[in-house]
Amino acid sequence: MVPIRNVYYLLCYAWEHAEAAPLADVGGVEAGCLQDLLAHVLVSGVAGLLRRGLDRAYVEHEEALRSPRGRLEVSATLKRNLERASRAVCRYDELSHDVLHNRLLRATMLRLASAGVAPGLGRELTRAVRRMREVADIEPVPALFRRVQLHRNNAHYRFLLHACELAVRFLIPEQHGQGFRFVDFRADEQEMGALFEAFVRNFLRREQGHFTVGGETIRWAAEPLLPGAEALLPIMRTDISLVAPGRKVIFDTKFYTRPLRLGRDGRKKLREEHLYQVFAYLKNLEARGHGIADTAVLLYATRGERFDHRFRLGGHELRACSLDLDQPWPGIRNDLLLLAQGLRRAA
Repeated sequence: MVPIRNVYYLLCYAWEHAEAAPLADVGGVEAGCLQDLLAHVLVSGVAGLLRRGLDRAYVEHEEALRSPRGRLEVSATLKRNLERASRAVCRYDELSHDVLHNRLLRATMLRLASAGVAPGLGRELTRAVRRMREVADIEPVPALFRRVQLHRNNAHYRFLLHACELAVRFLIPEQHGQGFRFVDFRADEQEMGALFEAFVRNFLRREQGHFTVGGETIRWAAEPLLPGAEALLPIMRTDISLVAPGRKVIFDTKFYTRPLRLGRDGRKKLREEHLYQVFAYLKNLEARGHGIADTAVLLYATRGERFDHRFRLGGHELRACSLDLDQPWPGIRNDLLLLAQGLRRAA
């Protein structure tokens, strides 16, 4: 598994928070567990929020009052016969800390505190929750995170909400309601593959200036012979496309426990489906004349294993190389920068 300290840096880049890395001193939890890392990030981040003041927004209230306030709800007042008690239903807005993003922070910390984190971190989480006493508790389900509206004035919440969402997705209730258990997402190849892809894309976007970094959809160079046949063709979308004048490089990132497979002869082999994939990208771009795409890179996340294989394939260069995520962070950063620098040669 990827060391916990390096998971933190991957998250910082994947969630576009690298400018603040390290948000927290994670050295003390390197030998711990992922719930300790997330707890450490939330304790540190929420402490900063409390120092600058929790975000507030106008929250609508409806209440039966003796002194009218805001908009008078005549229909509701008459329906409840409140006029006899000299009261009226009023609807009004009030600035409050009890907004969705604060609720999600508070609820996630409360649940994480009962998920087997280190005792000291559990106490810090509980103290932070108590300091948010104006914020109501909710059930923090993943769908709620899509409803949070962030803007320039509260954009500093984004990284912490990402951490909360990750924690919520991997917190499993214990039997008999005794707390929560955190499932280590590093064992999930699909989850780590998505994280690795986002990390590489945003790292290249931020740390090098030669290429424009993005993704693109590639149309098949196929002519349908029957009406509607083109709808059957699958979508081809690159993980990462690096574009510079007269040069395009297609990146495809891979995260596998065993990046190379063993052939029948007992030797390590590249996975044929990966070769077919990037070759299809290159040949269809070439056939449609969409710029010069003469290089493809298959970048594999590894632990301690290093390789850099290069081929000439159908007139295109193919590199299948590794990025060792088991090494200290400066080595990961340097290896990626060296790879980007090596791709800068003129077409």
